Amino acid sequence: MTMLVEVAVERYRFVCGRCGHTWTADYDVQYVSDDVGASFAFYRLDGVPVLPPTGDEIICPNCSTMSVRAIIEGRRNSLPALLDSDQPRRRVTTSPEQRRASVPHLPAVGGP
Repeated sequence: MTMLVEVAVERYRFVCGRCGHTWTADYDVQYVSDDVGASFAFYRLDGVPVLPPTGDEIICPNCSTMSVRAIIEGRRNSLPALLDSDQPRRRVTTSPEQRRASVPHLPAVGGP
């Protein structure tokens, strides 16, 4: 059984080793633990599942190289709502696809 351990928003600064371009992005991260106690992190950027920002897969938007270094700048815990709490909530009657199609897409932090 997998158990949610922590939910956070982590801000990363990216620096291109080739052209020097820098930018930042905020990632939603879910930390989970499995049956044997191993922990895993699942990353989302703008609501889309992505590979960890600290991997070698980040491409510089300026020069298209993969010589990008990620530096964590900060983080903030983001606790999920408790079902038995007084936190505001609303029943969802639309699919994720309908919700994405019904609102404008926001640019990434540090984007154009």
